[in-house]
Formats: sequence, C-alpha cells, structure tokens
Amino acid sequence: MNKLTLKISIVFVLLHLVCTVKAQKWNSTWPVLKTYEGKHLAEVAMPLGGIGTGTVSIGGKGDLRDWEIMNRGAIGYLPAFKLVAPTIANGPFFALYYKKGNDNAKIKVLEGPIDIKDYYGDWGANAVNSGFPRFEKATFAAAYPMAQINFEHRDVPIDIRLEAFNPLVVGDADRSGIPVAILRYVMTNNTDESVETSLVGMVPNYIGTDGWSGEPNGNYNEYRENGKLKGLYMYSEGVDKKDINWGTMALTTLSDGEASYRTSWAKLGWNWTFREFWDDFIADGKITDHPERSSSENAKETEFIGDNLGNSTTKIKTPPATLAVKQTLQPGESKTVTYMLTWHFPNRTAWNNMLHHHGTAIVGNYYATQYENAWEVAEKTAANFEMLEKETINFVSALANSDIPDVLKEAGLFNLNNLRSQTVFRTADGLPFGWEGTGSIFGTKIGAEKASGWGHGTCFHVWNYESTIPFLFGDLSTKFREVEFMHATNEQGAQSHRVNLPISNAKGFRHWAADGQMGTLIKMYRDWQLSGDDDKLRSMWPNIKKAMSFAWTGIWDTNKDGVMEGSQHNTMDINYVGPNPQMAGWYLGALKASAEMASYLGDKKFEKECNDLYKRGRKWIDTNIFNGDYYEHHIPEEASKVAQLGKGCLVDQLVGQYLAHTTGLGYVLDQDNVRSTLKSIMKYNYVDNFNEHFNTFRSFAIGDEAGLVMASYPKEGTLLDFPFPYYTELMTGFEYSTAAHMIYEGQVENGLKIFSDIRNRYDGYKRNPFNEGEYGHRYARAMAAWAGILAYTGFQYSAVNQTMKFNSNEGQYFWSNGYQYGTVKLENQSDNIKVTLSSHNADIMLKSFTLNGYGILKFKKAKTFEKGKEVSFIISHNDNEAGFLTDPKIK
Repeated sequence: MNKLTLKISIVFVLLHLVCTVKAQKWNSTWPVLKTYEGKHLAEVAMPLGGIGTGTVSIGGKGDLRDWEIMNRGAIGYLPAFKLVAPTIANGPFFALYYKKGNDNAKIKVLEGPIDIKDYYGDWGANAVNSGFPRFEKATFAAAYPMAQINFEHRDVPIDIRLEAFNPLVVGDADRSGIPVAILRYVMTNNTDESVETSLVGMVPNYIGTDGWSGEPNGNYNEYRENGKLKGLYMYSEGVDKKDINWGTMALTTLSDGEASYRTSWAKLGWNWTFREFWDDFIADGKITDHPERSSSENAKETEFIGDNLGNSTTKIKTPPATLAVKQTLQPGESKTVTYMLTWHFPNRTAWNNMLHHHGTAIVGNYYATQYENAWEVAEKTAANFEMLEKETINFVSALANSDIPDVLKEAGLFNLNNLRSQTVFRTADGLPFGWEGTGSIFGTKIGAEKASGWGHGTCFHVWNYESTIPFLFGDLSTKFREVEFMHATNEQGAQSHRVNLPISNAKGFRHWAADGQMGTLIKMYRDWQLSGDDDKLRSMWPNIKKAMSFAWTGIWDTNKDGVMEGSQHNTMDINYVGPNPQMAGWYLGALKASAEMASYLGDKKFEKECNDLYKRGRKWIDTNIFNGDYYEHHIPEEASKVAQLGKGCLVDQLVGQYLAHTTGLGYVLDQDNVRSTLKSIMKYNYVDNFNEHFNTFRSFAIGDEAGLVMASYPKEGTLLDFPFPYYTELMTGFEYSTAAHMIYEGQVENGLKIFSDIRNRYDGYKRNPFNEGEYGHRYARAMAAWAGILAYTGFQYSAVNQTMKFNSNEGQYFWSNGYQYGTVKLENQSDNIKVTLSSHNADIMLKSFTLNGYGILKFKKAKTFEKGKEVSFIISHNDNEAGFLTDPKIK
C-alpha cells in the first residue's frame, strides 16, 4: 500500500467513525470519578437508597437489580410478574418509544446489551426482559452516589442519558436517609425533524415477599396526582400489617409531559400479556389501564383469556405499576423525564437473617417514622428536589475536583455506599446498627449456606476499622458510641461486642472482645474531638471509665502493667494468649485516649492511672516484642500454639496506631519501629500474583491479582502447625487500614499501590466496584477506605480545641469533619504558603491552623469562617504568629 492510499484509507476510516459513533456526553455539573464500558459493565451495580432504608441497584447496562428495599439484604433478588405457566416473567424496566416524522414508531428497553453469561439457561437466555429490543452500547460513569449512563444505538434518532442518584448531604443523616431512587432520563434531538417520544417505567407491586420469605396477597396500585407529582401508589390489602414484608411503594414522575398509566396489565395467558402491552404502547406512546378493580364508572374489568392448558386466574399477584410520559422534541431540543421510586417498610425485626434467627421482635425503621407512607416520601422529596440534588453535587464535586489521588477518592467514596446498604439500619428510636455484611439470595457454594445478613450485632472488632461515618455524619457516629457505652456496657465495664436487639437486651450477648472494646474507647475520643460535645462525653464518662478499667480488672491485662497477656478475643475469631502487637496497639491507644478525656474532665486520678499504664506498656512492647523488622506475638511456653499468630508478620499488627493517627492521638508506639514494621509488611506480605499463592480458606484475590495477605512467616521455622485460620487470606478492610497507615508514615507509593490493587480487583468486570465483601457483601470494614483521604491530606480537626491541620503539599484538598466540609487550597509563595480555606455547608470556628511540619497560624481570637466564603491567609515556615493577609480575599 503506497502512502497516498494509506492516507486516503485513514481519512475514510476517521470520517466513518465520525458518522457512526456518537460522542459521549455527560451532565457537566455532575462529577465523574470512574467510567465503565464493554466487559467492565458486567458486574457494576450501584445501590440507590438512603442510610438505613435499603436499596435498589442501578446496573451497568441501565437495569434495576438487587432489590433490597424491604428489611433484609437480598443481593440477586429481582421482583417480576407473570400470570400463568409456562409464561416467562417480566421484571422491572424502563423503555423508550420514539417516532420520527413518517417513520414507523419503535420501542427499545433502556438497557445496554445483555451480558454473555446470561445468554444460556434452562429456558434460553437467562436474563429477564431479554425479548425487548435494546441499545447497542451503554457507558456507565460514576461518582457515588451519582451515576450516568449513556445509551447508544445507530438507528435511534435521539441521544439519551440516564442520571441516577440518591441524596447525600454531609452532616445530615436524615436527608441522606431518604428511601428513594431517582432516575432522570435526558433526551436530546440532534436531527432536523421533530421526534415524538415516550418513556415508560414498570415496577411490579411485590409487597409481601422480599426474596426470602412471604407471598404477595391482595396487592393493588392506585393512580394519584398532587400538583406536579403524579404516579402510582402501591399497597396491599391482604398482607398482614405486622409482617416484615408489609409496606407501601410508589412510582412517580415530576415531568410536565402527557402522563398515561396502568394500575395493572391485561389478564392474558402465554405471552399475550406482554404482546398486548407492546401493541398498546407502540400505537401512540401512551398506555391504556387494565384495572383490577373499578375506580370509576368508565373503568372496565379485563376478562381473563386463558391458555390451552386450562390455566386461569382472576388476579395478578404482583400487579405491574406502569407509568408513561409522552413528549415531542423539536430539532435541537432537550427534555427530561424524572422518575422516583420510593418505599416505606416499617416492620424491621431484630437481627433476622433467615439463618440463625437472632430475634423476631419488631424494632422498626427510623426512616419510616419520618413518613406516613411511600407517597409522602415522594411528596417531600419532590418539594426539596432541587436543593437535595444541589447539595449532593456540591459535596461530591468538592471531593472529586480536589488534588487527592483518584484511587483514594474512588475507594473512599464508592465504599461509602456500604453505609447506605442493608449492612446498616436504624431502629425506630434512631439508634444505628450494622451487620458485618449482607447476604445474597444465592448464598455461598463453598459454605453451603444462605443468609440475608452475616455477623449480627454491629460487631465491635469489625466496625472499629471504618473511618467513613465519623468524618461525614458525626451525629450518627456519636449514636454508635451511645449504643456501645450506654447500652452494651455492663456494671463491671464489659462490653457485649455484639449488640442484641431489642435494645433493652443489648447486653444479652455475654462475650467480650479485647480489640473491640479498646477500639470503642479510641473512637469515643475521636467523636468527642470532632463534635466538641462535652455534655455527651460527661454523660458517657462513668461507663467509659468502667470499660477502660475492665482491661485490667478482667481477663486481659492480668497483672496491670500496660500489656495484655491474658486471653484476648479478637477479630481473627480466636483468643490470643500472651503479648502481641495487634492487641498492644489497641490497648495503648485506648489508654492514651482515656487519659486525654480524663484530663479534660478533671479526673486527675484516672488520668494518672491511664498515663502510667500507657507509658509502662509502650516501653515494654517496643523493647520486648519488636524484632528489628516487625512486632511479634510472644506465646507463653505453657500455652497452646493452636490458632495463634506466633512469630508471623501480621498485616494488622499496627491497627491501633492506624486509628490513633485518624483521631489525632499521635504515636502510641515508637515511630521508627512503626515505619520499619510497615516496610516489612510490604516486603513480606505483598503478593503480586495470587496464581502462585497457597490459600487455605476464602479467596478474595485470584489469578494474577495482587494485594496484602493477612500474615507471613518470613523467619525460617516460625510457621505454626495450626496458625489462626485467616492467615493466608486477603481482605480489603485490613488492606485499606494498613495502606492508609503507610501514607501517614510517608510511604505514599506503597500505600497507593495497595489501594490501586484493591480497586483493580473491583473493576466492574471481575467484581462489582460498589461491593467489597468479606463475611458477606458490602462489608463494614471496607469503610476504612476513607482513611486514605485523611492520611494523604493530613487532615485533623478538633472542635474541642478549635484547631485544624493539613499536610503542606501544594494543591487543593477536600476536608470534612462530620459536620462541616469544604476545601483548602495551598500555594507556595517564596518562604511562605498561602492558604485559602472555605467551608461549604456551615460556619466553622478556628483558633489555629497548622500545616504539618511547616508552621502554625494562631489567631488572636477565635476566627469564624463563614459558610460559602473563601478566606486567604499566609503561614510562614515555623512561624507561630502568622496572621491574616492585610486584605483577605473573600468570595
């Protein structure tokens, strides 16, 4: 081929691409952190729902899946409806009708191609709604809790994009706890002719069953209007109002177009029900109701037409609520259709996971006390829609547009969805609780068990790791501490590390965990510092003292020397015997935190007692169990070595130090030893190819994937015959906490590598990027990921002392203390750094501002930084008396 021919070929190919491939267009006001397409859409499923409300997930191709809006985890559950055997089921869908000029009208389901794994089942394709024509390509762009999906098809005359989200407002758990999934379809006519369009959505009214138990009974749908809001209210007359699966749902729209609806579909056999819908909708883009009961004199009951097998029915068990909105788009015009799916299921029971049945007493749902039913949810959301969206965008944009590495932002933000999954719930009194993780309706082949929730009781030693809630929802985090100290701590100071429900029986689980209990003390100090709530601290102080004292009056620090040597139950599901680094760090952190709180409250005796134990314990640990590379577990000679760590290098050995850094407690172990240990963990525990790694238990990394394993035994002859059970595994919560700690210690490259390895495993193709599991899905410990943001920015805040701290690296960074959030911009100017600080959602007061390792600005009097205003000031190197600029730049 000569050069001229080659150039002509290239030009032809480029022109062909321009003519046939539509450019990706996103909502420019919505931030994007990650984009998925092609094979990487297969596992993508982003949950839509609020804190403690349950969720439904938007799939990578645009479908709604994993319907978990009732009171149990149910990943994999998809409600559907059908009338008679052998009819196939129709599941929830949204579809587009379009008609250009004199062309024939067409319909396409608003989904991308079916994944190849669903091509093959007992009845052909194993995907619900597989008979619909669909779009040729979908591209999914996300910055949780916002997802955009662009749908592409060469023959569709309009561009269409889905914008899906649930409100997330920093510091406001109520407005972040709305039971709603918002789906906005944006249509643009890029042709030179008008295009007639209609969007239709269908959701089966499946009240009465949640994928695990129950049956629909007497379910009906009712069309309603209230001003701009119109749609279908779903209820049941037959399901017991005390049943866990009783409640209400609604499918509504806020759009101005011409609405039509169906409270139910025609009662026809075989595939005729679906065919009748198709013929009705494609005729003019509107749908005709087939009510199951007369709502007016003109409404007609539909007579059932059976099949040749003699099947008959008089009632659709899960009547499909169907809502269409018709509009015409002129050339160049864009219009939207916004749907809201809302729900209201008040009858949550106590730790009912369908496996161990920890209780059947109704404890209720906090969100259900805020609304009368699902229709009221829609009304209240509609009334505040613009503000809820704006505040969600503002928060996510502040983070996404900062100079924090993308992988840290992605890990922190995407794992935030765990807080708003069925992993977490709030009982009617507003107190929060959490499973370790949730279950799928498919269960596990390797365990041969099914459960809707795994690990009941807000297991303290699991929940200790998360660093997300305190820095985004401070009041909610403090309520977790209220459960731990005001309800789960007994008179002797022992905490039930799994909380029973109802709350009156919180102490009924009579087992104590050393790491769990010590961690709650560090978290109590952290949450008090972030909130500045002295009254809350004082009210809990008697039980805080008891919980701390239990460490040396109970079974752990048996000789009260600042070192635990007794039987120490912990998150490895074993009881360590003898001094070990994991419990040592927790204990030292708890002692230091308790001493600080005692000092503030004027309890000098207890302050001295805790400080004395802390100093003695720290010196002994650093002197005796650090081997030059890392800290070792010393098992007493007379003790059994079964299910112990021994001389292994544990990924989690510095967890207490990790949490101490996030709380501003400083070092609880020798700094040099800590840094050497982290380097050793990276050296000995990092696996770059799991195809070559022997694992005796669960596999969370496979093939050529990489990450940090739980323990290694680099010293010859040190591997125990029966080490603790998880030693060959890898789990993201432990990896995140360790990687964040590496970043704190200046080992940024290693820390970012671990974060990247994790997110590469959850890439949308191999695993769902919104579902990091461990003991169940959407595991609570994975919310340690937020600590990566804290470590990289060096952000620390104290409402008690009214101080804020950051690292001194040039750039713009996000910050949040659980109540206020904003940005800080750092600019190098000769020997000074110009700081521009802003709070985005509320005023914040500071007495000093520190750039770590550089300098500190002390204000002559407390300075109020007003919401929405940028204030600039200068900090000179090692200058303790730096002041504001003469003319502060205020916007």
